[in-house]
Amino acid sequence: MPSGYIDITSSDEKGAFKAYFTSRPYLPDLPRPPGIVIVQEIFGISPFLKEMANRYAAHGFAVIVPDLFWRQGQSLTELPDQSEIATNKAFELYQKFDIEKGVDDIAASLRWLRENENTSGKTAVVGYCLGGLLAFLSGCQLDIDAAIGYYGVGIEKNLNHENMIRKPMMLHFAENDSFVPAETRKVLEDNFADNNFVSIHNYGGCDHGFARTGGGNYDKAAAEISDTRTLALLKKSLA
Repeated sequence: MPSGYIDITSSDEKGAFKAYFTSRPYLPDLPRPPGIVIVQEIFGISPFLKEMANRYAAHGFAVIVPDLFWRQGQSLTELPDQSEIATNKAFELYQKFDIEKGVDDIAASLRWLRENENTSGKTAVVGYCLGGLLAFLSGCQLDIDAAIGYYGVGIEKNLNHENMIRKPMMLHFAENDSFVPAETRKVLEDNFADNNFVSIHNYGGCDHGFARTGGGNYDKAAAEISDTRTLALLKKSLA
């Protein structure tokens, strides 16, 4: 399948940013693939996110992983997950990150997918940690067909956007996640109890980052279950 880096022009015309793109080869006798934007953790375009992009491409999607730290002067943010130096750099970049501009750059990535003549025009956003929050905000604010967030941090502080949800949204959380503790998950579960668009899944015995292959908190069983649920929603919503 074709893959590599592309340049996406920002919506506010402040410049262009890099994004990893992968898709199955275009074949005229097959339907055009729907598009997915995968949104980063604080490590930028990490090996894990490329792995997930390639997996979803193998399932027939066209996938973009944008570098959302570009506005801090980064030409390309690719930080290995387990390095102490990389972690310190990631938190430094995160502290300066503008959430609203991040959503704008996701919107620009979605526009790139929709304008690509080899895609179907159907789109979704999948995000992890910081990206989980941004996936939630994308599901509230952007015209997409589905939003999926893994252990999104800070969603409970952005519930003023919830009435804008009009398409399926799935949120995955870990039982032992100190960044999204039990009381926060309870707030979210109570808040969305009567919302037919939002489904919430909790994974017992797991911690923050349980879906990240190669990470210290990786839980193979929980990752496989959550990814199966995500793929099912994507296939249903983007058909």
